[in-house]
Amino acid sequence: MNRILRLVELTLISLVWLVPVAWAADPVSISSLQAYPEAYKMKVVQVTGMISGYQMQHFIGSSSKLEKCIQNFLVDDGSGMIQASYAALCQMGPVLLKDGDQVTIEGHYLGTLDVKSVRKN
Repeated sequence: MNRILRLVELTLISLVWLVPVAWAADPVSISSLQAYPEAYKMKVVQVTGMISGYQMQHFIGSSSKLEKCIQNFLVDDGSGMIQASYAALCQMGPVLLKDGDQVTIEGHYLGTLDVKSVRKN
């Protein structure tokens, strides 16, 4: 029995180390996204660039009653520009952006970027 538990424990530890590798986004240029949109469609990608055209919207969920912050902006990496949207619960303290911020974002590519994480550089 101890042997089986040890095997399960080692398997779980191995999986925990593999998850970040499996979820890591591929760094791409915006010009590549625009040139080969079908190759990146629905994939998680990473883009680094500068924010412009920033807009913030707030709304309260009808059933959850939680305040949601939606940040819409353009990202320019020097090779092109793409529209991005970052939605989060305001109470969770999302990264708040502004025009001129240098960022690295990860998100699903759908012709625009549906941002899942943001890091200011």
